[in-house]
Amino acid sequence: MSEPSPALGRLVASENNISDLLAFLFEKDPAPLIRILGLPDGVYWCRREAPAAKGRLDLIVYRAELPVAVLEIKGASREHGDQLDRYQAWAAKQNPEAALFYCSPDRDDTPRKPWRAVGLAELFEAWQSSSDPHATWLAGEITNLLRSWDKQAEGIIGHANGWYVPDLVTRRIGRQLDGVLRHDHPGDGQAKATRTTVGNPMFLAWRRYPGGSGHAWIGVDVRCKGRGNQQAAWEFRPCVEAEEGDQPETAMIEAHDLACALYPAMLHSAIKKMLDDRGLSDLAKSLSPTGTDGLVRAPDAAILAGWRSAVQAGTQPRRHPVFRNDWNRRLATSFVLHVDKVDRTQLAELTLAVLDHLVKYAAPDSPPRAG
Repeated sequence: MSEPSPALGRLVASENNISDLLAFLFEKDPAPLIRILGLPDGVYWCRREAPAAKGRLDLIVYRAELPVAVLEIKGASREHGDQLDRYQAWAAKQNPEAALFYCSPDRDDTPRKPWRAVGLAELFEAWQSSSDPHATWLAGEITNLLRSWDKQAEGIIGHANGWYVPDLVTRRIGRQLDGVLRHDHPGDGQAKATRTTVGNPMFLAWRRYPGGSGHAWIGVDVRCKGRGNQQAAWEFRPCVEAEEGDQPETAMIEAHDLACALYPAMLHSAIKKMLDDRGLSDLAKSLSPTGTDGLVRAPDAAILAGWRSAVQAGTQPRRHPVFRNDWNRRLATSFVLHVDKVDRTQLAELTLAVLDHLVKYAAPDSPPRAG
């Protein structure tokens, strides 16, 4: 089969378009979808954007007038609030209860029960056995595209060109790190993939800050900077984060105090030395500092004290004067991550090494991560 078409890639980059393509293929030949969903033989029809449960269901399959299956398509986006819970409650009211399918580019993107995961490539591939030659051809082109993106996600990140590849990379790293951290540091380590406020894929990994309040974490925050040019560098942020709780000012002050104590280890020069000492010089080359060794500006005791006093007085400073920040509760240094030098496995290794380094600095007697 020929190389995937960039034009087709732009078409498949939209969740609405994916749903429309599935509906079109269903109209041409419903049998492949019925088989892959495990529905009994019968006469079926489908509907797009059906209003239900204070939302719009991407694709509903009906038998006669009864909804029997709901397909929720997730490409770059994640669940909106309690969206899946609302759809689940709606499906449970049907008689018989409608089956729920969570469809994403990553087959291992496992939703909570009773939702069942189905990979998008697996869905479209079902039409390879269609009796309609046009459906077979179109589904084959889309399947080839999705499989190519899946393969790109396992290679050098900066060499990829598939729209959903950054999502696949961050989700897979998030799952991998979450498993490692929860296993090695039960109750004190976790990770997740999410999105930035402008919708770019990212992941975060945390270990609890030794000696903190119990609500403070040492973390690494890694962000794709944009889908328009996937070869562009990403951002790598070692950070300290305090949970908001009922008193945001208290969390801001704790994050400030702990970050000020930890910042010598958060500098690019310190992290580069750690990586070189561990024999990870290739990973060290993937990071370059921004600003002042990763800081917005060099620390100044008077400026830091003034910022802290302003928070204590109840004001809400917009930005921290020294660290990159989110809500002034996640304070970070910032490095350029050269994604043309790493794959997802190396990026996960880099993240764990930096977490170990920061935790060791915060509590010199803290044991390093096993393995």
